[in-house]
Amino acid sequence: MTTVDSVFSIVRELILELKDVDESDVTLDASIEAMEFDSLDFVEMQVVVQKKIGVALDPDAFANRNITTLRQVCELVVELAEPVEATA
Repeated sequence: MTTVDSVFSIVRELILELKDVDESDVTLDASIEAMEFDSLDFVEMQVVVQKKIGVALDPDAFANRNITTLRQVCELVVELAEPVEATA
């Protein structure tokens, strides 16, 4: 079962690899803006989430849902993963 915590673990690891941020700053309630994501970072996150969780993130989802925190990103991934897990 995909949980917010399990998704956050993957996203957090990715952020720490990509960005020069303090480990303590990467929390569920950290803003995406504070992580200074650029378009390539979003693409990298999409690839990692697809490979490790099997969920395709639509870039429009970020804009349509007004996603501003890492918690919201993780919740979106969990929401998108639920139908896949229900049919498995």
